[in-house]
Order: sequence, then C-alpha cells, then structure tokens
Amino acid sequence: MACVPNMKKTAYRVRFAPDNRYQRLQADPAPSQTCSVVARRSPWARSSFSPTRDSKEPRSKSKSGCKECKIRRVKCDETFPVCIRCQRRGSLCLSATPPVQWQTEMPWMVERPVLEPWVGVVNPNKRLLQYWLEKTSRIMALNPDDNPLSFPLIEHLLSTPSLVHAVQSISAGQENFFRQSSLELCLAERGLAMQSLQLEVNDPNNIKPSSLLTVFLLGISWTWTEDHPTSYGKEHLLGAKTLLEKMLVDEQKRECPLVQFMLGWYIYWDMSCSFIAEPGDVSPLNIFDIFSSLQSMRSSYHPMIGFSAELLHLVACLGRHCRKVMQSGVRDPTLEGIFEEQLKAWKPDGDDKDLVYLSNAYRNHGLIMLYEICGVPTHNQHLGQSLDDGLNTSTDPSHIIHALALESLQEMFQTPVDVPCFCYHSIPLLTAGAELQRGDSQLRVEVINRFKALFSTTRLSINMWAISLLQDTWELRDCGIHVSWLDSLIFQDWILTFA
Repeated sequence: MACVPNMKKTAYRVRFAPDNRYQRLQADPAPSQTCSVVARRSPWARSSFSPTRDSKEPRSKSKSGCKECKIRRVKCDETFPVCIRCQRRGSLCLSATPPVQWQTEMPWMVERPVLEPWVGVVNPNKRLLQYWLEKTSRIMALNPDDNPLSFPLIEHLLSTPSLVHAVQSISAGQENFFRQSSLELCLAERGLAMQSLQLEVNDPNNIKPSSLLTVFLLGISWTWTEDHPTSYGKEHLLGAKTLLEKMLVDEQKRECPLVQFMLGWYIYWDMSCSFIAEPGDVSPLNIFDIFSSLQSMRSSYHPMIGFSAELLHLVACLGRHCRKVMQSGVRDPTLEGIFEEQLKAWKPDGDDKDLVYLSNAYRNHGLIMLYEICGVPTHNQHLGQSLDDGLNTSTDPSHIIHALALESLQEMFQTPVDVPCFCYHSIPLLTAGAELQRGDSQLRVEVINRFKALFSTTRLSINMWAISLLQDTWELRDCGIHVSWLDSLIFQDWILTFA
C-alpha cells in the first residue's frame, strides 16, 4: 500500500526588507529582543550579530563592477585593476570605467575664468581627453603625481592638433580594450592625427617637440590595434629616432623638458624592440649625441624609466647583439664578457623598493637573455660569486639562469598589482617566467595571473599573447626541447613589443 505523504501544513514566514514598498515601516524592537528572535529563527545566525543591521540602508548595486562578476551575478568589490573575486578565481577582470567629474587642479588653469571655452587649435572630444588625462596616461608613468603625459600635457595640446587626435585615438581604443569590433573611433582619430602631423612636419628643421611626441604615441600604439602580433612599428621607431637626433643636436631644444622626457622614452622603446627587430633594422642613437644626456640622467629621476636610463641603453645594445647571434651564429666572447660585467656591476639608485625590484628585474632580464642565447662567457672567472657554489659556470648555465629567474619573480611578486610601476613588469616577467621548470607549477600559475592583471590594467592584448607564448614554451620544455621564449616567438612568426 502506497504511503500517503503527511499533508500537515507547514508555516512559512516571509521577511521583507524594512524599506519594502509593500510593507509598512514599523518601529524596531529592542536590540536584545531582536538578537534573540533572529538567533532562534536562523541556524546560520552569527554569534557577533550586529543589532543595528536591519536598520541600515540597503547596499546600492555595483555600477562599475567587472564583467566577470556581472556574468556570475555576484557583487564586485571594484578593486582596481583586479577585483578580489577575480584574483581568487584567477580570471580576467574587465572593469568598467567609472564616470569622473572634471576638477580644476593646474595653477595655470585657475588664472583663466572657469567658464572660458577651450582655446586650442582644434576642439577636443572632452570625454576621450578626460579619459586620457586620468586613465590612459597612467600606464605610461611610474608615478601618477609626476606624469608629463597627464595634465601637464594640456599646454602642448592647445597648439598641436596632431597630439590631440593621437591621445584621443589611444583613449578610444583603450576604453574598449582595443577590441577589433570597437576600433572605428580609434582608427578615425588616428587618421586625423597622421593628417595633422604631415602638415606639422613639412619643415623638419622647425618641428616642435610636441609634434615629435605625436610620432611617439602613434608608434607605440601601432601594435595595440592589431589582431595579431606581426609588427613593432618599425617606420615610427625610425622616424622618432631621426627627429629626436635632430633635436638633440640643437642645444636649445635639447634642454627642453619634453625632449629630455622623450629621450628616456626612446631608450625604453628601443630596448623593448632590440630582441625582436631584425638585425640592422634599427641602429642605436648616435652615442656622441646622447652620451652627455645619459651621464646627466644617471642620477636624475625620469618619469617613465626612473634611474635606469643607462641600464636600459645597455640592455638595448645587448638585445641587438643577441638577435645577431641568433641570425648568424657568430659570437663575440669579448663583447659578451663586457656586457656581463657591466650588467653585474650595475646597481639601482633610489629608495623606492618597487622601483629597485623593477630595475633588478631588467638587469636579470639582460643576463638571462645573454646566457640563454650566447652562453656563459668562459673567460670570466668571477661568474657566480653571488650565486650558489658548485654551479657549472662554463658549460651548463641553466642553473644560473633558473636562479636569476627565481630572484626576479620573487621580487616582482612583492610589488602589488595596483602600483603604477606594475605596468612595466611585462618584459622581465616574460623572460623570467619562460625559465620556470616543470616543478615550478605554482610559480607558473602566478606568472599567468600576473599577465592577466597586466591585461586588466593596461587593456593591451600583448599581455594575453605573452601567456600563449609562455604556455607553448613550457610545453616544449616539459617535453625535453629546450627553447627560449625568443625561439618560440620566431617559430610562430610573432613580433611582441611591450613599448
């Protein structure tokens, strides 16, 4: 005989929020009564229940939460650049851009009436210009409070139409993560920037530094709009080099703060392309023109490269040599020994711990690439003094390379992802991460998560391509095929530049 279920009615109690429009607000009971009633009704009640919880205003919905949290229907804490939930999941955090109100901060702006219209040559797109000043320009500086590409740039925007369109082009692209389906405005502004630039450079001898800055911006953003890493903007780099050399010869323009800023920027740009450019494509700046500038920059802080101008110039020269060795197979042990000695002798300046870690990572990046491509210089008897004793420094540099990689990762992992200099971690992170072995699985995961955080911060697809390159390199190494990330890059016919 079938069992008849118990049809006894169960009493259910529906609870509404205090401000529900269908419920009349009632005076809250005494705190002690509230605590006891709730504790009896809910088996999940916390022992530290706050008696004022029901009287609090309900939380407002997240308006600037990331897409991942919205898809999962969970509340985003809106931590920038990677929210806490995405950090725990190890997923991409695609955050929305919260609206920001204009603020008058620059002294020269205060002198003019606030309601006075824009007095520049061209009328800007206020939304894109604001996005550049407050968001995009931050990925190009080590300190947002000392950023020539942010609010100090306005005085140059007033007189340089090409510069206005260049910053608006990059802002339009970054605002939409440079998605191919959302590049219409970005490419349109880029076209206007190039048209304006052609008019501004008709006389190469009278080019303004702000027009040269347009060349820099168009050059470094050239690869950001591509759907495949096949170029590093060679023509823009060569054009920037030629124009910069002309300005460095001019004693008056050489002292211009904007020219000095672009000199440091070019050193970084040149270094980032040195390992990937074909041999002979790009030659270094005329050493006689920049020698005095490098000497003066040694002890002075640069907003984009800190105190590392001399180091990055050295790594750029090393990169060109390594690429030539890969192409021709011809080594120069004497030159390689000089590279090694200079890199090991270099010491970072400054007391900012994150910048010191960053500089050490770039130094180790140079040493790792030197040992990986050229091997360890056999004539150097001092090699390995700071490393473990017993390492085979003449025939098997893998132990030294692995130790350098671990040192770089250990220091870079101490830098929070919301620190401005984190945007410059890509190159040393790729080089060190590629050297991780099968047993370093947890470190590999952390490297991948760091590149995802870099993508969330900069919104540049190159960081996702770097993940793919690393995974291919690790797969080959785990199969017993020893390759560097540069070998994998050449095999896939890719060109990655983190300029």
